[in-house]
Parts: sequence; structure tokens; C-alpha cells
Amino acid sequence: MERIFNHTQLRKTDKGKCYEKCDISIYYADDTLMMESEYTFTYRRPNDNDLNEFTLSREVETVRRFNLDLKTSNFTVYNHTHTKGFFGDLKSTKPKTNRNRFDLLAEMTSFGFYKGGKEKGWGVRFNRKIEEAWSIMSEIIQPRIKNDYLKTKGYNKVEVDPMFDMVVDFHLDCKNIKGHDLVYLDIQNDYPKQKFLKVNDRKFIPSVLDGYNIKTRQYVSTLTNNDEGMPIIIKTLNYFSKLYGENYIDYMNKVDWHLHCYRVPPTNKTHPLKNEREKKNMLKTMINWERDGLNTDSLVHSLYDLLNLREKLEKTGIELKYTATNDEEFKRLEENWKGLKKYFSRGYKIRYTFPEEFLEYIEKDIQIGDVRYTPKVLSSEEDFKVEGHIMKNCMGGQFNHGSIFIFISLRKGKKWVDVRFNKGEQTMVYGKANSPIPDDFKIVVDALTKRVKKFGEISWIKEKYDIIE
Repeated sequence: MERIFNHTQLRKTDKGKCYEKCDISIYYADDTLMMESEYTFTYRRPNDNDLNEFTLSREVETVRRFNLDLKTSNFTVYNHTHTKGFFGDLKSTKPKTNRNRFDLLAEMTSFGFYKGGKEKGWGVRFNRKIEEAWSIMSEIIQPRIKNDYLKTKGYNKVEVDPMFDMVVDFHLDCKNIKGHDLVYLDIQNDYPKQKFLKVNDRKFIPSVLDGYNIKTRQYVSTLTNNDEGMPIIIKTLNYFSKLYGENYIDYMNKVDWHLHCYRVPPTNKTHPLKNEREKKNMLKTMINWERDGLNTDSLVHSLYDLLNLREKLEKTGIELKYTATNDEEFKRLEENWKGLKKYFSRGYKIRYTFPEEFLEYIEKDIQIGDVRYTPKVLSSEEDFKVEGHIMKNCMGGQFNHGSIFIFISLRKGKKWVDVRFNKGEQTMVYGKANSPIPDDFKIVVDALTKRVKKFGEISWIKEKYDIIE
């Protein structure tokens, strides 16, 4: 195989303590095109007595290789990282060669080729050489595309990753698969099987949906004509659909599901819900997610982790129900189940136990005119975790401090403030995200403080409960 392009670039950084090296080569022979890139990043620490003598060094070398069969359009992506540590220890990832993995191809072309293995790239000279390398590869690949439009497509006008787009188009053209506008994203997560392509006129989207057994006119139309401005991941759409079982479309039609399909789920695993009650609760969760600004995580990842946790916990013999209908309830349920996980791993739960007369007196509602305020003494680990999430503060990590301080959540509907007491004296009070408390809470906090002062010498205990025997 003849090498038809090579570029090597070396750079010293940090006053000569480090050097970086890149080496990119392109090889070509008949029906095979290969691109190989090697990147080496080295750090050297000089001897204290002799600045010219280097005693310690660390070197990271990454080799990436892309091999394209120009007859079949099949390709392989190879990746291997080798690290030499400061004290001579050697670490090496297992060399991996993956066939037709478009997600790995996208990583290699965008990061390994155009950026040279560095987030900030190598500069103007490197960029000029990359353009030269890209031109050589495009002159070999593009003429082999049969589709008239793609054969003359101006890939040089593609802003993000023209090499990746060309390889995708070449592959689909060779396999006679009909793509769509967002196929460059979809193909990184899903690939249609031959048996479904045969019955769907070789169309990408219907074939992938058919493979998941969720092909409907609505899904096909929405995905094919997606003009929402954000991607719709088919694998994620499948995860949500499988939650609702056979009548999934009855539920999915009631929610803007495309708003939740922009992140890829961790695996192909799905978690069907148990009954109609859980499905109705899930539908409300999807509708209410992020409505109150309490949760910034993607629903699919949060949900996957929660239901995966339920699956593991139920192997212990307990039965858990999905009861959440919004962000707040979701987080409370999550903390509860995480507490159960910790409970089963160590064999008990932990809480602070206060005298009954103290709780009865402190937790009575405080009435100001027609407005009711409800104090809640935080006692269990779950109490602190939920409070910290809802209030967006550090309360979730304050449980251990509960042996010294009394923490009380003062609530009026969805407005809460957190108050801390030590020996009957108020020592801290904050609103949401540690902001100043609303004016109408000030008189209520004063009333609460008078109550707590009556129990200035109170003592409480930290105890284990629900012990597994």
C-alpha cells in the first residue's frame, strides 16, 4: 500500500518541559484507503540541580486508524492508547478494531483528524495540511458515489465534519439505503437490519423503527421531517415507547415526546412499567419534567437509572411502585430508593430521634392571617437528600451535622426556607439556592425560633432502625 500523504508536526511547550507530536498519513492501493494518525504528548520534569537533565517523564501515545474498503464501503476503526508513567509504569488500553461503528468514526474524524487529538487543535499550518489531506481523500471517495447529487455535492461547504458526512453518504449509496437530513446523527446510534430494509423500500428511518417494533405513521413522519431544531434519537424514542407496552402510542400521543429524545440512553435495555397506574404517573412525569426548574438532568438518563435501581432492589424480595408525577416527587422517590439500596448493603437505616413532645410542638402549623406555614424537622438521611435537591443547596450533605444542629424546613406551598438551630438559637436561615428568605417568612422564622428556644437544652439520639436480621 502506497503512502500518498504525510504530515508530521512537533511542538515544545511549558518552556521545553513538554513536547507534543502529531503524525498523519494516508495510504492508498486499488480498493483500499487508509488514514492513520499518531499523537504523542510528553511531560518532562527537570532535575532540581541540573535543568538540562530530565529525571521524570510521562508520555501518552494514541494511534487511530481508519480503513475503508472502496468496493463495499465497509470500514474499520482502530484505536490504541499507550501510557508511560512518571516512574516507568506502563499502561496500555486493549487495542480495539471495530467494524462499521459510525459513532467511533465520528469521534476519529472530528477529534482525531480535524483537531489532531487536541481540543484546541494545532494551529494554521496544521489546518492547511488537514485540508490538503481531506482533498486527497475526497478525490478518491466522491467519484465512486453513484448518486448524481452526492457525486457532485459540495462537501467543502460542510462546516462541522465533511469527511464523516462523505463516508456516510458513500456507505449508504453503496448499500442502497435511503437516508434523510439527520442521518449523520441517527447512524451513530442505530443501523437498519437487512430484513427490515427489504420490507421498507430500503428507507433508513422506517427500517430502524421496524427493528424496534415501534413503526407508526406518526413516528415515521416526525422523524423524517424533523424541523424542531434539536435531534430526535430513535433509540431514546424506543426506550420511552417500551415503558408503556403494547398500547404505547395511546400514551405517547398525549405528550411532546420529542422534547425528551435528545440524549442517548446508557444501553439498549428497556424498563416496561408494571400497570396502568404507573403508566399514567409516567405520562404526568414526562409532561411536568423541568416545568418547575427543579431538574436539569435529561429524563431518559434519570429514568433509566431509577428503574434499573428498582430492578436490582426487587431482587431482594420487596415490591416498589413508580408513584412520581413531577420533578419533586421523582427526586423524593429516587432518594428513597437510593436509601433502600444503602439500607440493604449495610443492613440498617439511620435517623435522628427527637422527643415526641418536641416534634408535636415544633411541627404545628404556624398561621399568619389566612396563610399557613408548616415546619418539618429533618431527621432521616432521605429528608436531608430531598431537601437539598429541592432547595438547590448543600442540605443533602448535612445529615452528619444533624448530631450537633437541628435543621428545620419551613414550608408554604412550594416556597420553602431552611433554618438551623444550635442550643435553641437560630444560627442560619436561607431561601432557595442559599438566597435571602422572602419577606413574609421573616415573622414566621421569628415565631419558629421562639418555639425552639423553649427546648434549648433538648437532646436527641442518632439511631439505627429497620435493621435487617
